[in-house]
Amino acid sequence: MRDLRKRFGRREALAGLQFSVPEGAVAGFLGPNGAGKTTTLRLLLGLAPADAGEMEILGVGMPAHRTAVLEQVGALVEKPSFLDHFSGFDNLWWFGSLNRPVTRERVMEVLARTGLAEAAGQAFGTYSTGMKQRLGVAYAILHRPRLLILDEPTNGMDPQGRVQMRDLLREIHAAEGATIFLSSHLLDEVQRLCDYVVIVDHGRTVREGYVADILQRGRETWEVRVADGQAERAAALLPSLPGVLACRPGPRGFEISLEPGRSGLVNQALIGAGLTVTALIPKEASLEETFLALTDNGGDPA
Repeated sequence: MRDLRKRFGRREALAGLQFSVPEGAVAGFLGPNGAGKTTTLRLLLGLAPADAGEMEILGVGMPAHRTAVLEQVGALVEKPSFLDHFSGFDNLWWFGSLNRPVTRERVMEVLARTGLAEAAGQAFGTYSTGMKQRLGVAYAILHRPRLLILDEPTNGMDPQGRVQMRDLLREIHAAEGATIFLSSHLLDEVQRLCDYVVIVDHGRTVREGYVADILQRGRETWEVRVADGQAERAAALLPSLPGVLACRPGPRGFEISLEPGRSGLVNQALIGAGLTVTALIPKEASLEETFLALTDNGGDPA
């Protein structure tokens, strides 16, 4: 995408958005509410036109070659919409055969891959939320797409269901070889699953790159603990210290984001202010920390 723009009346949903996802990546698409994620997905799938800008999918221009491109794309956007009285198998067979041929063997293959083989004959209306989401993924991979676009694939799932979906997407990526582009508000899940990430805010890209590179870029996270009775003074002092980019309460003290190499200076400043530092512990960087720093006070990722 290059300089993509989209307005809805006076509201500018996309304001020069641009990013490029490497082929074969598992890419997360993140941003606060209203950042432009849903609009972007709709444009990618040809469901709405852009006002300006250029867009390519799998190296082919959109929307000029929409039909040919979308034959190579599988998608799950919002809640899966199937016939409640049809079985899982019949839904995939019916909808999957509308525009392109599909074999019964392939239907059973994707049902097995998504853990639904035993529920293949069960009515869709009786499926749990997790089963419905998995059937949506099964439909999305039915025609062996080169690109899989998923909008909140773990929406409504309990923790066990999220783990199962994460494992499923890893398996699909390994077995089907598709590039996966997914939006999610669960930043820890994205960090566990994705190797690439695009972060947007106010219709613009604020950061994109491989997750490992982004987490190592320009900041350190430390846990600071002080003696009993000194927390209030530490809370007032820490945000004002040079090199401190963010400070928030942690389970046993404070978590601070620092410019690299500043931890010693922070320790000296606290001691110089008469505080007793009982621990200063480096922590592994998180995608949530980066997200909060790059967007307007973090917003609510959605």
